[in-house]
Amino acid sequence: MAKKQSFMDKTQKKKNARTCPVCEGEIQFVKHVRAVKTEAGAWKFRTVNTGICKCNEKEVYK
Repeated sequence: MAKKQSFMDKTQKKKNARTCPVCEGEIQFVKHVRAVKTEAGAWKFRTVNTGICKCNEKEVYK
């Protein structure tokens, strides 16, 4: 039988994975939308979830 997992167990598991190994700061995940023009001339939008911390903040928000 599987062990029942409470909501508190799930939040504690995710909380440990949200620290940056370089600067040891908190990582915030942001949805980044990019517009790409196709060969036919139409526009497509791609969404990418990006983790942002103090290390890469300037690179992402430029």
